[in-house]
Amino acid sequence: MGRHHLLGLGEDSLLVLLVAVKFLASLSGVWAAYRLVDIVAIYLLRRALRTESKLDDALVPLIPRTLKIFVTVIGFVFIADNINVDISSLLAGLGLGGLAFALAAKDMVQNLFGSVTVLMDRTFSVGDWIIVGGVEGSVERIGFRSTRIRTFYNSVVTVPNSKFITADVDNMGERRYRRLSCKLSLTYDTPPDRIEAFCEGVRELIRQHPYMRKDYYQVYLNEFAASSLNVLLYVFWETPEWNTELRERHRFMLDILRLAKRLGVEFAFPTQTLYMRTEDIPAQPGETVPQTQAFELGRQEAVAVVAESTGIGVKPPPVIFPPA
Repeated sequence: MGRHHLLGLGEDSLLVLLVAVKFLASLSGVWAAYRLVDIVAIYLLRRALRTESKLDDALVPLIPRTLKIFVTVIGFVFIADNINVDISSLLAGLGLGGLAFALAAKDMVQNLFGSVTVLMDRTFSVGDWIIVGGVEGSVERIGFRSTRIRTFYNSVVTVPNSKFITADVDNMGERRYRRLSCKLSLTYDTPPDRIEAFCEGVRELIRQHPYMRKDYYQVYLNEFAASSLNVLLYVFWETPEWNTELRERHRFMLDILRLAKRLGVEFAFPTQTLYMRTEDIPAQPGETVPQTQAFELGRQEAVAVVAESTGIGVKPPPVIFPPA
């Protein structure tokens, strides 16, 4: 019979028990390290929420993942060493299979470099509205392998980070100004002085609205269309996010409608005029004017118009913002 120890177990049983105790103790140490990483992650997350920078919001989720991978590798070696497993031969086997592993992990390495590129170049941050490869939405999470984008129809698109190395990323969240470019169609019977008053009134609305860009805007009669006189409206808002932009655009457009009503300016819609001619009524010949007289009449009237509007020989200075 074999020798008995303090527990009254045989050598074989005691050996199994010691290996089990070492394994559980090592596993408990690794588990404690995992929980410590979680505590560090919560601390960093609270610090990140107190700052205005978006870079730390993207880095904080990556730090605990990196630490847990490190803890997993070190814990595996630690557990193997405690239960007397020869890890040198295991490492040698990993060295022989390193080439196959590298080939299999090529995509993972590309994704890792992609995430590093996004963070170092600050291509975008968590919460930004981006457009990449036909995908449009808000960035929810930047991970090691992929980035999650919440689309505007509330689905989640997972984009591999390797795509950001070569793809064109349109970061709408980095816009300082949000633009509106459209045409205001007025009826052809609108008098020129009403058009002048209307355009200047819209410019004054731009000056009065608090979120609108004051150093650059365009409001001018721009086109003789088929059924309307088109006024170009080219303006910008400096708003922090989309909801505020929509509200301010709503307010501005309603004020344009109120202004048009006060000035008696009507907006046009596509129309066609049908001219009916009765054949049994002979057309009355109009008075013909020689070409030279017609040219002279046109020049005289043009000079009169310019004299009344801008002034003869007067060259208006270039447009400077803000206008005086």
